[in-house]
Amino acid sequence: MIKYVIHAKKWRDKINGNTYHSAQILNTENNLMIASPFTYGYGEQYIQSASERMIKQGWIKKRLKGLDLQQIHIIAEDDCKKKEVINHGKER
Repeated sequence: MIKYVIHAKKWRDKINGNTYHSAQILNTENNLMIASPFTYGYGEQYIQSASERMIKQGWIKKRLKGLDLQQIHIIAEDDCKKKEVINHGKER
């Protein structure tokens, strides 16, 4: 059963070569959504950023890894525009 959906958007600063991301996390059990704001991080760093927000919200007790990810649906979009990534990470 899917408990959470993490929807991440990533933007790469081509001039400096840095990658940034933001994420929205949906709790499917109670239909609540939180956001992880625009921040530096490459690869799958958005999972750790999302898990930090989930811990702060009290949804989980420790960082996500390994088998924890079986209950999470992940959507990751690469090559987004900077403004789109910034807006995606804002609380609604």
